[in-house]
Amino acid sequence: MTADNAADTSHERYAALDLGSNSFHLLLAEFRDQRMVRLHTDRAMVRLAEGLDSERNLAPDVAERALEALRRFAPVIQELPLDNVRVVGTNTLRAASTRADGFLEAAESILGAPIEIISGIEEARLIYSGVMAAAEGTPSLRCVIDIGGGSTELVRGVETPKLLQSVSMGCVAFNRRFFDSGKIDAGKRNNFVRARRAAQAELQELQHMADDALVMGASGTVKSVSRVLNDGELLPILRDDLEKLADKVANCKTVDAIDLPHLDPQRRPVFAAGLAILHGIFRELDIQQMHISPYAIREGIVHDLAGRAAGGDRRADTVATLMEHGEIDPEQARRVANTALQFLGQLNPYSQVAQRRLLHWAADLHEIGLALSHSSFRKLGAYMIEHADMAGFSKSEQENLAYLVRNQRGDIKAIKEHYGFHPGSELLLCLRLACIVHRDHVDRSIDGLNLSVDGPGYRLLVPEDWMYQHPAIEDLLELEVECWEDKNIKLTVQQI
Repeated sequence: MTADNAADTSHERYAALDLGSNSFHLLLAEFRDQRMVRLHTDRAMVRLAEGLDSERNLAPDVAERALEALRRFAPVIQELPLDNVRVVGTNTLRAASTRADGFLEAAESILGAPIEIISGIEEARLIYSGVMAAAEGTPSLRCVIDIGGGSTELVRGVETPKLLQSVSMGCVAFNRRFFDSGKIDAGKRNNFVRARRAAQAELQELQHMADDALVMGASGTVKSVSRVLNDGELLPILRDDLEKLADKVANCKTVDAIDLPHLDPQRRPVFAAGLAILHGIFRELDIQQMHISPYAIREGIVHDLAGRAAGGDRRADTVATLMEHGEIDPEQARRVANTALQFLGQLNPYSQVAQRRLLHWAADLHEIGLALSHSSFRKLGAYMIEHADMAGFSKSEQENLAYLVRNQRGDIKAIKEHYGFHPGSELLLCLRLACIVHRDHVDRSIDGLNLSVDGPGYRLLVPEDWMYQHPAIEDLLELEVECWEDKNIKLTVQQI
């Protein structure tokens, strides 16, 4: 092995897999001198959105087509540590997530990695991060637009995003809605014009997104249009050129009749729909020119993973912002977090980093609803966490956080488990005990207390003199035993 090759092996590698509504994209990359180097890419035109029916069930043949693509991607992913891999599902899997447990579990089994269903806003953030990674020149105001299979993301910002939007329109979704018959020009009813007008209607409240900004487009539809207009090159899309192309496609009788230079045959079935959306965006946002970014969500995911490895986890920043906006007492959050983690260390010394982070963040946010309501702060706080746009978090991470916050005290609510949401009792018990210990917002050591697994249940050993000093805590622990009995879990509190 040469010295250069030996040096190459020291670079940390990361894999990002985007399970989009139109296509699946895999990226394997590493960083050299803080510069991302793309080592391997792969793509499969799955058109997942085509398999979603009106009740959000995924058609078996489309599901199998998707799984076959994942079997091809799996070897690349399985060579890496799990912390260096992120698999995200976007619009179609967001819509189907409550009905797609079987598909998601089969996909996870193939990949050997969990699939994170992310919100449209998180998708937009990752796209912007990817585009900015390839941006050159001095920082300037940008509007980034990414037309996917099921949704379109628009982001306005400079070095960081300032306004993020996700709109429910994409090339596969619009293809089903307007071109399902395969016809474009149907006489009095031009489906291309209908699709373009529908796109404009979706954007009426976003007309100022591109004002005074350098407009940049990313991903498949934008790149396909750019290549068609620019002799196969990824050069800027000009308004006049786009208008002429739109007229040409609108005058085609059918989707199959579209015959354009440098159009990928795999892209042809959804090209008219994607072009109609892009045409509507140019008109509604009054765009004259769109530059093309070589990077998109995959590169954003890789940069996010590298940031986490370097200690720059965007999720921690999000929690800190929520704590500030929610007027959370940072000292109480610190007390509960430290004690909860100490209990978890006793209960499971080998707990995963992801578990410890989740518990810490739940403790940080356990009083987030208190500034709005004292009596209903747990329920309100859980709702806020589950439905907030939390940068860096997947939907399942938010759901698990919300579950912990909702059940930090009192009766433990029954849950309906599904893919990505299988909360166990360990983290909840540690959080609840920490909340009991610091119910009065006072620093209090738990040295001498010991929490352990006891058969199918748990045992908490408490020194007699410690319990004597804190009689209110003794009463709360007795109630805690009853709460767990209602869940058919035995918690024994024993004085020593």
